[in-house]
Amino acid sequence: MNYTELTTAIKDYCQNSETTFVNHLNDFIKAAEDKVFLAIQMPSFWKSDVDQDCVVNQAEYALDDGTIDIFSVRISEASTPTQATGVEYGPVRYLLRKDYDFLLEAYPGTASAANTGVPKYYSVSSASVGTNNPRLTIRFGPIPDAVYPFTVDYYGKVAADSIVTAEETWLSVSFPDVLLYGSLVEAYTFMKGEQDMIQAYERMFGEKIAMLKNMGEARQSDDVFVDGAKQAPSL
Repeated sequence: MNYTELTTAIKDYCQNSETTFVNHLNDFIKAAEDKVFLAIQMPSFWKSDVDQDCVVNQAEYALDDGTIDIFSVRISEASTPTQATGVEYGPVRYLLRKDYDFLLEAYPGTASAANTGVPKYYSVSSASVGTNNPRLTIRFGPIPDAVYPFTVDYYGKVAADSIVTAEETWLSVSFPDVLLYGSLVEAYTFMKGEQDMIQAYERMFGEKIAMLKNMGEARQSDDVFVDGAKQAPSL
């Protein structure tokens, strides 16, 4: 389902083409996308910030726009990377996440050599807004003493990830019903529609979310070689 097909479906289901309603179609869709984003860890929102390099004596680094939550931070132990961007080959070090106050206490950023070296830890120091998108800043400890490439794997999205901008998305192509029923809940609520219809759309949206959650989290976290194939339950 693309953007045009989705907006047409919303208008047809709601039997509403009134100007004010149509002007808010993008709001309905974005609200539905946000609900899905917050409810399920979908692979389509797994991303990597690969274009970062430590700066000597610089402790904090702003990440890509759209960073919501960090999965991991890995840093090359050699100051010369094995490829142009990203840390994909060894030797690499995965940093341990610590509290921000711990890093300030252990590596306060003075001129002492004890504060610098190859980073072992990171913390989230602040959350801000980039170019109309959320963004996180992280702090390293020890504070880098050389130029070390690092890669941050994170869960996030930017405005351009919405079907409103992209015309088609992984969600709209793979599970269009989730996006449709989520948008209908928002649209019917805006219209102050009949309560039984709103509840029906909410129920359908909940069922589709549960199916997508099973696909996005339960199945993809398993390895058939290790765990064996899933068996259907007996009826």
